[in-house]
Amino acid sequence: MPINVTEKKIKSKIKLHDRVAVIENIRYPYFDCTDDGKYKKLCDRMNDFYSSVAETYSVHARNKLPKKIKLNRRKCNLPMTLAMDYTIALCDEKIISVVLDLTYTEGKNVKKRRFSQMWSTRNASMLPVKEIIRTDKSARKTVYSAVSDMAKKNDETGAFGYFGDYLLSLAKSFDIRNCFAVPKGMCFYINAGILSPVKYGAASFVLSSGKLRNILKGDFLPKEDEKEAQNGNIVNNV
Repeated sequence: MPINVTEKKIKSKIKLHDRVAVIENIRYPYFDCTDDGKYKKLCDRMNDFYSSVAETYSVHARNKLPKKIKLNRRKCNLPMTLAMDYTIALCDEKIISVVLDLTYTEGKNVKKRRFSQMWSTRNASMLPVKEIIRTDKSARKTVYSAVSDMAKKNDETGAFGYFGDYLLSLAKSFDIRNCFAVPKGMCFYINAGILSPVKYGAASFVLSSGKLRNILKGDFLPKEDEKEAQNGNIVNNV
C-alpha cells in the first residue's frame, strides 16, 4: 500500500498560579502518499479530519478545562490530563481502519472513550458501517449473539475483569455501528467502564469474515475466512 503513516503530537502543560493544572498529550496519524498521487485526495481528507479532531481536544485542554478549574478550584484534583491515542487497525488496497482512544483523568476519576473510522481507498471518503455490513435487526441479532458468546468465554477466564451484571450491560449498550475492520474481519467494541472497570479499556470482540459472511456487503472484506478470530491479543490493543 503506497501510503506511509507517521505520527503527529500536541503536548503541553497548562499552568494556573504557577501550578500545572492541565496536561495534554494528543497523538494522531498523518498519512503521506508515496506513489504518483493516486491516494493524495484520500490522504488529504484523512489528514484534515484527524488534525481537526486533535485540535478540538487540544482547545478543550487549553481553554475549557482551565476555565472549569478556575470556577471549581477547590473541587478539582490537579493536574487534569487529556490524552488521545490512535491505532491503524487495517490498511490495505480497499480500506483504511483507524481507532481513536480518548482518555480524561482528574485525580482517581478516569474516563475513556473509543471512536473508530473506516475509509474507502477507492472513493477517498469515510465509509459508513452500513456500507460494509448490514445493520438491520437480523444482522444485529447475529453479531450480538456471537459477541455475547465470546464475552461468556472471556468471563470464564477471569482475565477481563467483567462486572457481575456484564451480560445485562452488554444487552443495553451493544451498538453494531461501534466497529472497525481488522485483517481477520471486524472488531466490535463496548466502551470502557461498561462491562469492566475503566482500567481494562474498551472491550473488543473480533469476528472473522467467515462468521460475518451473511451480513457482509460489497467487497471490502473477504468472505472466505472460516477461522475463528482470536481476541485475546487484540482486546484493548486492537
